Amino acid sequence: MVTVIDLFSGCGGLSLGAARAGLPPKIAIELDGHAAAAHSKNFPKCKTAKLDLSRVDPRSLSSLYKGRPDLVIGGPPCQGFSYIGKRNQSDPRNDLLDRFFQIVAELQPRAFMMENVPGLLDRSSIQMLERALDRVATEYTILPPTILDAADFGAATHRKRVIVIGYDPLDVDNLSFEQVNKHRSLPATVWQALEGLPEPGDKDIANVGFFESPYISLVNRRSKNLGDRAKLEAFNNGQVSGFVATQHSEEVQRRFAKTAQGKTEKTSRFFRLDPNEPARTLRAGTGADRGSFQSARPIHYKSPRVISVREAARIQGFPDWFDFHPTKWHAHRMIGNSVNPLFSEAILKAISIALGVSRTEIEQSDDQQLAVMAN
Repeated sequence: MVTVIDLFSGCGGLSLGAARAGLPPKIAIELDGHAAAAHSKNFPKCKTAKLDLSRVDPRSLSSLYKGRPDLVIGGPPCQGFSYIGKRNQSDPRNDLLDRFFQIVAELQPRAFMMENVPGLLDRSSIQMLERALDRVATEYTILPPTILDAADFGAATHRKRVIVIGYDPLDVDNLSFEQVNKHRSLPATVWQALEGLPEPGDKDIANVGFFESPYISLVNRRSKNLGDRAKLEAFNNGQVSGFVATQHSEEVQRRFAKTAQGKTEKTSRFFRLDPNEPARTLRAGTGADRGSFQSARPIHYKSPRVISVREAARIQGFPDWFDFHPTKWHAHRMIGNSVNPLFSEAILKAISIALGVSRTEIEQSDDQQLAVMAN
């Protein structure tokens, strides 16, 4: 059994990709209580803890597993480097970048993978990354940090991220971005992502049925020991959550209806989705320390409204059985903060192969997964 540790895990975009790449997370650490609760529900076999990693002694994490970790993954908070934010180099959250590598140095995994915003490689920020990497430079071979776009790995959305990969050269070989790029695939479109979903309404649960397409089949795969029992059983009966509609005035609906696909509505500045292209990056909005503002959600390509939680999840690559939060605000925030699972799976698949891990024990059919849960 492999030992994978997900730091700053959020609701589990990296964890889901890892599990599908044959690297199911054993430990996950997340400070936000709502995101940690969602991770715990969707990864019931993983030890998910709500902890502030800036205050945790890394040595205390070693009591949660035996032996040497195979992989440490994570996406430290990135507001201080983001093009969307104020790009404050003194933002205290920037220290969590260094903290990630400090923990890696302490735990000594066979390999690690960190993701972050492209702004981290800018001239004003890259020195912070270099100083953080100095903590592990002696023991690990570190691949040149590289910007990748989720859309180049089968996602239905553009989302560029800096990927940093390191490995113990005495234990792992044949790991490179060339290996990662072997898992590239054509992007999905918004239409493919949202195909078969009903209109949102007054109730959270809707009957989605068993509509299948290549993209939806890929997104809705289930792996051993993943998913909340109640949500999986509902999904097996065609019932899916995330369909509470956002109420718009008649005037707003008229403006949305007049906005062409792939264009921005002039008053709200909301972007209307183009059904034949991947979506723009879904944003999370600001946290409580920044006013709890919700990021603008895109306008549906056909209906004069913003997208629902489930539609956002489909675009971001989460399966229909994945559970977020009962409120739209928290659910959209989790999705906007997450790593696209299709993207993370592609990257982690290359790492999984380099680590010598087989995926066959992870891949099971839906019926087999329900049988596993029943036992």
